[in-house]
Amino acid sequence: MENHVNAEKVCEELVEKAQHVQWHNDKRKEYLTVFAKSFSKRISEFEGRPVFCFDLRDLEKIYKL
Repeated sequence: MENHVNAEKVCEELVEKAQHVQWHNDKRKEYLTVFAKSFSKRISEFEGRPVFCFDLRDLEKIYKL
């Protein structure tokens, strides 16, 4: 996991890879999720797709009992 991840750059790469997935192409909805130690840039949408960004602090809040 990298420090200070640019979520937009990661999403660019994910969308490129998703083009190679042949599964319900005409009906599927794509959501992007990025996990990183920390972010330099968070986004909530990329090219019309919802984006969810989680860093270590977010995970700590979620899993804290």
